[in-house]
Amino acid sequence: MGFLDILATAYLAKRAHNKLNPPIVEAPEGVTVIGIKAKGANEYQIKYKNEGSNSWSSFSVGRNNRTRSGGWKFHWD
Repeated sequence: MGFLDILATAYLAKRAHNKLNPPIVEAPEGVTVIGIKAKGANEYQIKYKNEGSNSWSSFSVGRNNRTRSGGWKFHWD
């Protein structure tokens, strides 16, 4: 097994870990989290909707984030 094979295996293992261990999200009042999707090795895309609205919005968060303005909190394993 070559060096690039080892790197590729490690990257794929990290992506699999991210899919299985998403963050626990505390959303502010009036906001509903629709979905959390792993995006790459250290990032997640969070899709949310405000109460009373028909449209949704999204933002990306990395494993080094614990909070976001507006009352968002993220808990990681």
